[in-house]
Amino acid sequence: MNPRLRRLQADYESIRERFSGHPNIVVEPLGTVRPPDMYRVTYLVRGLVATEAGEPELRESHVVDIQLPLRYPFDKPVARPEERIFHPNIGDFFCTADHWTPDTTICDLILQMGDMIQWRDYNIGSPLDTVAADWAIANEKSKSVDLPVGDVELGSAPIEFEIETTIEIVESPEPS
Repeated sequence: MNPRLRRLQADYESIRERFSGHPNIVVEPLGTVRPPDMYRVTYLVRGLVATEAGEPELRESHVVDIQLPLRYPFDKPVARPEERIFHPNIGDFFCTADHWTPDTTICDLILQMGDMIQWRDYNIGSPLDTVAADWAIANEKSKSVDLPVGDVELGSAPIEFEIETTIEIVESPEPS
């Protein structure tokens, strides 16, 4: 198996392990290629979308498609929101260049994008969406909206498990 396919397989396994049963993130492989090189991620977190007038509107669910390019992991994944997310660093795609290196895992990227949707992570210094950046600057001064808009710590979702305990009673032999 070539290095790209090994990486895709490792990513697929880590995604299944990390997000299976996650209360706020649902990841589905797309297409017929195995291991997958495309995913659909549904975030069940509070974030903002842009209305027709370009104004921010609160939403509790966001869908993002991730494509892993042919030169992945050397080239960064391309993540496109299904609906226009109102955020300085999200336009037709997520600006992840500041965070991506070949050592970054796809799971880390999925968590990072969830933080971006919630406005837990944003950079007004190099915006893709200048309207959202201007809104953030004005909001930081006026405090008319609390940022971040979401408060879900995605990386620390509770893991449910049961522990069975068996106690064995051993009698001490009587001294002779």
